[in-house]
Amino acid sequence: MANRFDIHIQTLPQAEQKNTFKFMSFGFNSTVGVKGFQMLINCWLKCFLTTRGSDPADLAYGTDFPNLMGSSIPLNDARDVVFLSIEQCNAKILEFQRNDVTLTESERLATAKLIDFIPDPSAPGFQAYVEIQNQAKERLTLNLPSLSEL
Repeated sequence: MANRFDIHIQTLPQAEQKNTFKFMSFGFNSTVGVKGFQMLINCWLKCFLTTRGSDPADLAYGTDFPNLMGSSIPLNDARDVVFLSIEQCNAKILEFQRNDVTLTESERLATAKLIDFIPDPSAPGFQAYVEIQNQAKERLTLNLPSLSEL
């Protein structure tokens, strides 16, 4: 059986994110095939940043996180939306992975959780930190919504 790869979704530089209101691209650098932990991170982020109900083939795919962009929701409620969006994303990724026997431990989600939420009323906005862990015990902490790694 041939090795499976996914397309690497690359995060845009923060300055470009602010100018274009986009988080990701298929490549400001050359497109790269990925597998392992990076494949899991890409799948998780794609689901997390997709508006729930926007995929006509699977209306349950995605989360409510993108609805926060440009909303006037209070920051206390935004934390709850982020927390619930992480739970929605985890459930969907685990559902996909349950039926795929070809995934390695580094490509399987163990958990993703909100580890810190810092309101910034002056922006108005927030900094949210999510830790993603795979079944091989690798961890990555992301800063949402910039998607920068810590």
